[in-house]
Amino acid sequence: MKQIVAEKEAVQIGNRAFTALLEEVYASPKPGLVDLYSNGAHQDMNVRTFERSAAILRPFFVEMALQGLEHYASPETLFVKIRKTGQQAERAMYRGTGGVNTHKGAIFTLGLFSAAAGCCLAGDGVITKRRLRDIQTEMTEQSLGREIRELRRKRGMSHGEKNFLRYGTLGIRGEAIRGYPCLWEVSLPVFRQGIAGGWDPNSVKLQTLLTLMSKTEDSNIIARHGPETLRRVQADAEGFLMAGGVYREQGVRELILMDQRYTAENISPGGSADLLAATIFLGKIINGCRP
Repeated sequence: MKQIVAEKEAVQIGNRAFTALLEEVYASPKPGLVDLYSNGAHQDMNVRTFERSAAILRPFFVEMALQGLEHYASPETLFVKIRKTGQQAERAMYRGTGGVNTHKGAIFTLGLFSAAAGCCLAGDGVITKRRLRDIQTEMTEQSLGREIRELRRKRGMSHGEKNFLRYGTLGIRGEAIRGYPCLWEVSLPVFRQGIAGGWDPNSVKLQTLLTLMSKTEDSNIIARHGPETLRRVQADAEGFLMAGGVYREQGVRELILMDQRYTAENISPGGSADLLAATIFLGKIINGCRP
């Protein structure tokens, strides 16, 4: 009976991760990103590619949640276990998309929080903000800290790893080590305020995305263009928000124009998009998920 309950809980968590990925790509219009209106700065993917990728990844999020529910050792050993599952998910994603990287960053972050959510339910019977953040930090702090110190000897690096060596930016590893302050202190409050304020869900997601773009070190932008372009994107997003953001009559029109500019310049804030999906996911699972 206990195993059946755990499996149901894992499925609920995995389904919420899957839904969050779809809600992210459906949010429109997004500057330089794939959405319902354009492919942004991406010639090798579209909404259908993201839908296919999300469907492929759903069972892996379920598996990582179940690993969290059934894990009784240290959080760090759980991280080692789910990374293997995450690597399997990456390979399945690449096979299913013909080699296109749709969700690599999201696999890391949503997988991490899926497992941490499973731990919360196993230990406390509920998923709370404080406990979820504590478990996630305990899972990654030591392990990722060691990885960063050893990066200079590594071969076959990701965008984030190359950015660290060239520019000193920590990317998603830095966020994970610090407990994802961009999610808890920046995007999730904006997301919840928008929902509480009665704004339509699409506008809330766009406002949240622009808030992330104004604050985060987007590894995708840095990899394509370098820190100067990142600072320009951050300034663009900050100016857009200071003028009233999406919650004004001309907000969507300005996003369309920004999308056209970024598409022409091949600028894609893909790291911010991954964090938007994570924000949506956290909004769905905190203080809930019992079947």
